[in-house]
This record gives sequence, structure tokens and C-alpha cells, in this order.
Amino acid sequence: MTRVSRIAALASILIVTLSSPALAASAGQSCKSVGTTSTSLVKGKKTSLVCTKVGKSLKWKAAAAALPSAPVPVAPKITDEVSASDATLHSISINGSEKRSYILHEPPTYTSSSAVPLMIALHGNTWTAASFRELTQLDQVADSKNFIVAYPDGVIKTWNAGNCCSTLGTDDVTFISGMIDSISAKYNIDKSRVWVLGWSAGGMMAYRAACEISEKVTAIAVGAGTFAAYSCKPMKPVSIIEVHGTADQTLSIDGTNWGPGPLASAAKYAGYAGCSASSSSTWTCPNGSQIQVNIESGASHYAQTWWAEMTNYLFAHPRS
Repeated sequence: MTRVSRIAALASILIVTLSSPALAASAGQSCKSVGTTSTSLVKGKKTSLVCTKVGKSLKWKAAAAALPSAPVPVAPKITDEVSASDATLHSISINGSEKRSYILHEPPTYTSSSAVPLMIALHGNTWTAASFRELTQLDQVADSKNFIVAYPDGVIKTWNAGNCCSTLGTDDVTFISGMIDSISAKYNIDKSRVWVLGWSAGGMMAYRAACEISEKVTAIAVGAGTFAAYSCKPMKPVSIIEVHGTADQTLSIDGTNWGPGPLASAAKYAGYAGCSASSSSTWTCPNGSQIQVNIESGASHYAQTWWAEMTNYLFAHPRS
């Protein structure tokens, strides 16, 4: 190789060396400028290094690996329309789902300056929102106590509460959750008092709501219902009032194929929620929540007195 060729080769090596990232022998060695990056090669494995101030010195340190960012919750896309012929009748779609209906009752005393409770009232199997509204007369209770009540319609007049009763796999949890979001966006709702009240199959659905959307639902009221959910992982404690008659021939007080009796149902939820028994019919739960079962002698599958009884309990147990 000629002298000129040797000079050219050495120049090429020098250029490559200067243009390549520096290789630091190891972390802990001295470096010259904070923030400068380099690479350490140990046993054939490269490690990224960054020049960092350590005390009064500058040292190479292994660069921290970038942590995966937590997924940002995506708000559901909700379309909630009011009927042109009936201001109480709503049609709602969540994330492009098929439209479903609910009736909304606003008490005459409501003003946006004060937060009020919200009740989602769930009808029983084969019933409708309109018939349950007429049966319970909950509008009058809402007027006297100043809360908003919404009556949703179940698909084919029932609910997917788990072991009962819809065979369509309908996502009723998302439906109820979307209703709560939509109504809360339009009204000044007291977030410590968001309730789901249900009768019969509606009571089963109330239990499922307490299991799956406890971050939104603060308390539930179950009339002649049972725990039918397949799984239950409440994120927050939910207060529960369950009322059941000893003469109930539809959902026996001793339990049915759909789920256990009222005391066993309450105990089942209490186990998932980390509650402890205070008596044979009450449980104390975290953050001041409570579960209470009222067994009414001689009552059948329904009693008109339940709705005021349940509402009084719900008011007395806000989420702290």
C-alpha cells in the first residue's frame, strides 16, 4: 500500500470514528457535558447512557427506560334525543348502538343551582318503563323529595342481569351507565346520591350495576329481587336496601334457579365488597356504606309501600 493510500485509509477511519456515537467504557465513568448521550458495550450488549450530574461530578448513568403511558379513558359517544311529541320521552344511543328509550321525570322544584339525586328505576320482567312508572308512582315521591327519576325500557321487556333474564346478551350495563352520563351532563346531579332501584328482574339488574359500575352508582334498592350476576368486582362500596316478602311465590324468599334468597344475595354481594356482618340482616361496608335486608311478613311479590321505604334508605346513605 502506498503512502497516499495509507493516509486515505487512516482518514476514512477517523471520519467514521468521529461520526459514530461514542462508546463509554461503563456507567460511572466521568463525562463532560450534562445531557450528552452515549452507549456502553458490555459482553456484546449495548446500554444507552446519559451524562448526569452526580454530586459535584459528571458521570455516565444508564438512561431510564421509557415507561409505557397509561391508556387515556375514552368518553363514550352518546346521542340523547327528546321526542318532539313528549318532552319526557328520550331516545339514547351509546357508541353507535341501537337507540333505546327511557322516560325522564324532573321534579317541579328542580333548579340548576342545587345538586339533586338521580334514580334509575328498573321495571320487572315483561313490564315496561311506562307501566312501572304508573305502578310505583315514583314521580310523586320524586316531587316530594326533589330528585330526578329515569325509567329505562329493557330489550324485550327484561334485563340481562346475568343468570336472568335476557337471552340476547344485551349490554344493559353500558346502557345504564350511558344514561347516568347523559343525564348528569344536562342536570346538576349530586354524585354522592346516584341510585339504581329495581323490582324483580330489575332488582337483579340493580345488583349487576352495583358490581360493574360502582364508580357511578352509590346505592341500590332491590324489591323482590336476587343476586344473579355471574361475576362481581365493585370498585367502590355501594349501599344496598333489599326488601322481600315471605309470601313471594314468584321469587321465593328461599331462593330460585335464578339466584339465592334475599339474605344470601346480600351476603354474596357483601363478600365481594369487603363488608362484614353486623347482624343477621345488616352488613357494614368500607367508607360508611351499609347493606340492609328487610323481610316483610305476609308480603307477596310486590307492595306499594316499598318505594317510599327504599327512597328513605337511599337518602340516608349517600356515598361519603
